[in-house]
Amino acid sequence: MSNMKKRNKTELIHIRIEPEVKEKAETILKKLGVNTSYAISMFLNQVILMEGFPFEIQIPKNKNDNDEYLELARIIESTGGTSIVDEKNKNILKLYSSGQIDYETAVFAIKRSFV
Repeated sequence: MSNMKKRNKTELIHIRIEPEVKEKAETILKKLGVNTSYAISMFLNQVILMEGFPFEIQIPKNKNDNDEYLELARIIESTGGTSIVDEKNKNILKLYSSGQIDYETAVFAIKRSFV
């Protein structure tokens, strides 16, 4: 009987997470038929099985300025713009290159600036 009690006992974990991350993850997990608590439990069990993270962890490679500006130039070209970037578009491109907005959002914002 004491083994049964130990099996049914659970621990409570409190974590802090950005609301947007939580919301997006819960939406995906719901589609998979799993709640957040179960997903975290699955993750921790995989950590035990793998004796480490169950996926590869890497430090993102920093793009150098030339790579960023080449990609940003492609965005401007795709909108029919010129090679001269005004201050408003530089701000949009900085947001994109820092990962704060995605490609589609950057292109949308840049296209609007040419209207």
